[in-house]
This record gives sequence, structure tokens and C-alpha cells, in this order.
Amino acid sequence: MNNNRKSTSIQLLPLVLLHYMQDSQSYIHKSNMPSVKCIIANVEGSAIKAIMKISESYQANQSVLGDLPHWGNQAFKSFTNDLLSEENPFPCILGVEGMKAGQLRFCFIDSTEDESALKNLASHLTHYLQHYKKIGKNTSFVAFFKPDDLKTMEQYEKQFWGILQALHKYDNQPWPKEVPKDPNNPLWEFSFQNEPIFVVCNTPAHEKRKSRYSSTFMMTFQPRWVFEGMNAQTKKGQKVQKIVRDRLKKYDKIKAHPELNWYGDPETREWKQYFLRDENDSTLNKCPFHTSLKEERKMPMTKVTIEKNVGGTMEEVVREILPEATSYVEIQNDAPHQEHPTHTHPTDEILHILEGTIYFTIGEETTLCHPGDRIYLPKETVHGSKAGPTGCLYVISIQK
Repeated sequence: MNNNRKSTSIQLLPLVLLHYMQDSQSYIHKSNMPSVKCIIANVEGSAIKAIMKISESYQANQSVLGDLPHWGNQAFKSFTNDLLSEENPFPCILGVEGMKAGQLRFCFIDSTEDESALKNLASHLTHYLQHYKKIGKNTSFVAFFKPDDLKTMEQYEKQFWGILQALHKYDNQPWPKEVPKDPNNPLWEFSFQNEPIFVVCNTPAHEKRKSRYSSTFMMTFQPRWVFEGMNAQTKKGQKVQKIVRDRLKKYDKIKAHPELNWYGDPETREWKQYFLRDENDSTLNKCPFHTSLKEERKMPMTKVTIEKNVGGTMEEVVREILPEATSYVEIQNDAPHQEHPTHTHPTDEILHILEGTIYFTIGEETTLCHPGDRIYLPKETVHGSKAGPTGCLYVISIQK
């Protein structure tokens, strides 16, 4: 691991050109000067490194990006040109207005995989979330990642969800109480530092869906707070939706994705809107993201719970449900139709089905569990099981 990697954060701040009027003892805008925005880049919290001015038309007319890496310079220019184009208006009106108002914040990350780089991303995002409500209602946090070998759409998609999972791992705050942990709930949203956030991914692989294209891998984090007051029933929401949809028709070479919809709609799944592929009939069947058990471990189990379609490979499951106290789990492989008569355990247990099926009985109720299902079993619970016709492979975590 290279511990010398650095990431660069860049802030977009308004620069007000002032003229001092001695007779009125006040500062006012010079009437003959254009409105100017200024981008100030900070490297690892050090002093100002660069300034970039954007004229009244918001087209870059001067660029001195100082110590920013060359790839970051190029990525930012490409992003700015796309977002502020007047000939081909970018669909996300909130992002465009946020850029014009100086409310966007940026960071540049040297790797999509290196742990120290992703920890830097988590650090920058944490800092942003501590202050974002003071920035403005159209604020967003944009993370650019250093270009590497071009990937397929599916590889970028896996990379995106891996980064979200890493951020969750580094999150030292609890999951918001008002946000469900099940991605299949229409009120679910990715959350970090106790803040629900809508996340958008752009990649170099997007060709038809130009609104999701970027010259380098890019992730945009929009706090759910930004969307307050916007839904299908409000005039503001209806206006924003119409502008976005009208622009998408002209901007993209494909129809708007059918998964695009309002947060909270019973048919909407937020996670499906995060990463949109180039084809409208192509999407994941199951959300790759899952919340960790670190909070639940602090609380005693009080009732049997069966979570459906949690998913995960054996390695991912073991890492997630590995008990902190004992640091081991059991892997059990039941033969076809093998039975375990009713019994109890003196400790809480978590069972995660990896392969096959199993009929799990609690009292008078029997549930058929499939791969990806997870069972939370409080101590002294009377239970029994019977493997399905192909047997069942599952992980048992004993929570001592």
C-alpha cells in the first residue's frame, strides 16, 4: 500500500469585486465590472494554491490551477465546460445553478482502490457535510478520481458500489434513524455522517447517456436536504422535473431511464438511480450496498428477524457478521433434506444462507430461506430446520 498518496480538495467560492466609495464609507459592486466567480484550491488543508476565474457568462477565461494534478486540471475543465454550456444546456438544473452560485465543492482523489485515498475521500466528505447547509440550497460535493485503464460499464458500476461500501466502512456516525436500512424500501438513501445523500456516478464509458458521461470516473453527492420542497405535488418540483426531462431529450442519445422518479414514490428505488447504464433495459436486480452490523451488535437481540435478499459473497458475509468478541464463525453444510429438531442456543446467533435452501421453523411458523437471506436468532429461541432438496450451505455467527 502506498501511504504517500495525496488527495486534493477544491472549493468554489464567490469572489466579489468591490469598489470603495469614500463618500458613503461602504463597499459596492463596480458597475462596469463583470460578475466573477473564483475557485480556490486547497491541498491537504494548506494555503491557497490556485485561482480560476469565470466571467459573467461563466465560461472559463483564465486558468491557473497551480498544484492541482494535470489530470485534475483537465477533468475540472471538462466538467465546467459541460455544466455551463449555453449551446447544449446540461440537464441537472440544480447542478448548473449551484455552479453559477459558487455552491459546489470538489475533491480530487488519486485512486479508486487505495485505502488511504478512500479514507481521504471520507475525510473531505465529512468536512463538507459539517458545513453544507451554510453554502447554499443548490450545493453538491463532487469527487473526481484519477484516470486509469478504461473499464466496461459493469466494471465501473462495481467500482462505484465498492467506493460507497468503503465510505460506509469509514463512517463513524450512526445510520440516520429516519432512513430505512433496506435498499428495497422507497425511503432508503445512502447515508454518511448521519446525513442521507443522493449519489450520482459519471464515467468515461457512458456514450448514449451523455448526462452520465465524464472524462474521468466521478461521483456527485447531493444531500437529501437539497431536495426539500421538491416532489411531484409541489410547483417547484414539477418545474424542476420538466426542465430536467426536456433537457434530457436533447442531451442524451437515449430516452430517460425508466428508474428515474421521485424519492419516496412506492415504485421508486433510489439506489437504481445512482448508476444508470447506457441501456434502459439493463440494471442490477439487487442493490450491492449493505449496512454493517456494528450498531446492531451493541444492542441485544430481542426477536427473530429474517432479512430477505441481503446477498454478499462468502468473504463479504464473514467479514460483516464476524463477532468482535470471538473473532470466528462456523460454516455449516447440511445434506439434502437434513433435519435439525427443535432446540435452543445459550447465545445470540446470526445465520446467513450462501447456497441451497432451508426451511426454518420458529414456533408454529416455517419460512423457506434462499441464498442471501439472513436470520437473526436471539438466545434461548426454540427453533428447528430442514434443508431443501439440494442441501444448504450457511454461515453461523455466534454472538458471545
